Amino acid sequence: MKCYQCDKPAMYMIGDENVPLCLNCYSTWSHIQNMQFLQNAAMVNHALDEIDMVTGFRSMEGRLPVQEIARAMQKGHTLNNFNISQSQIGVLNTGSIERIDAAITLSRGSDTELIGEALKDLTAAVISSEELNQEDKNDVLDLTETLADEVVGKRKPATINAVMKEITKKVMGAATLVRAAEKLRDVLETLLGG
Repeated sequence: MKCYQCDKPAMYMIGDENVPLCLNCYSTWSHIQNMQFLQNAAMVNHALDEIDMVTGFRSMEGRLPVQEIARAMQKGHTLNNFNISQSQIGVLNTGSIERIDAAITLSRGSDTELIGEALKDLTAAVISSEELNQEDKNDVLDLTETLADEVVGKRKPATINAVMKEITKKVMGAATLVRAAEKLRDVLETLLGG
């Protein structure tokens, strides 16, 4: 199957329509997604600042660390917490791994450092797993990315619980991944009451 945007072979299916994209087009699409996330995070921070100004007191909601996330994303495929071989780059969703890596780096020295370590263990187990097929690996990485974004962002318990439940469901039958998912769930429950 060919890429929807060029003549190269498709390696990824994106969106509800399952649009086929090659590695280069997927990388461009992933970069655009990351930029949109940063823009949205900046707008959320701005809206919270405006609300604070109008009400006259600081809201309890934390601000998303937009600059730190952007700085971590600029490193390209240089990851602080994972080693990915050349053969895995075209198969794994490196955009998700980069965002997870950024969240782990941001968690260091904060109240979520133990969660960052558990995210690192789960992600490393997924990357090296021989028990999951590539599609399931990428699904778990996407879910883990969502969880990582939530942990360094708003920390909504309902979202964290729903995503964690999906991760647990996806890794059933893969013993190493089940252990890593259980460790992550336990740390989340302890630190966030999730």
